[in-house]
Amino acid sequence: MEIKSLKNGYKMQDAFERLYKRSKHFTIEKMDILFYPYLLMEFDVKYSGKLERLSEKVLVMCDMWKGQYSMAKSRGEFVMTDADESMLIPVKLDKQKVIADAPRTIYGEIQKAKRVLNIPDIEYISDELIYKPFFIVECLNDDKEVFHILFDTVTGEYSLLNA
Repeated sequence: MEIKSLKNGYKMQDAFERLYKRSKHFTIEKMDILFYPYLLMEFDVKYSGKLERLSEKVLVMCDMWKGQYSMAKSRGEFVMTDADESMLIPVKLDKQKVIADAPRTIYGEIQKAKRVLNIPDIEYISDELIYKPFFIVECLNDDKEVFHILFDTVTGEYSLLNA
């Protein structure tokens, strides 16, 4: 199936090099790609009166498995990718509920960033399902114990999944 995914900043070879720079006390046994679903939504935030200059379009992303929202700084760079269904984390949340709940995140971010008490009008513009690619890295430590690392192919960040 063809999916829209964020463009990789890091390829598998980059991941190998980055992880091995961190430590030589493990071996990488295998590395698989996994695509994590997000809903990218665009909203029009409109103020009236003296605050009209603060009106803007904003992007909100929601993790479609856990339901965590975040503001996106830019739309990002995307590529169309062929992916087996086994490589996709399934969408667990209802799209309409995610869109309906997104303005709460926008209100919270506006209050923190702009320090205004006026509540703007927030109008939904559009959405699209996108995927973020990760590598699941299976490793062996010096004691031959298996552990896994989650490697973000867009940012190059990684974290230990289990020990």
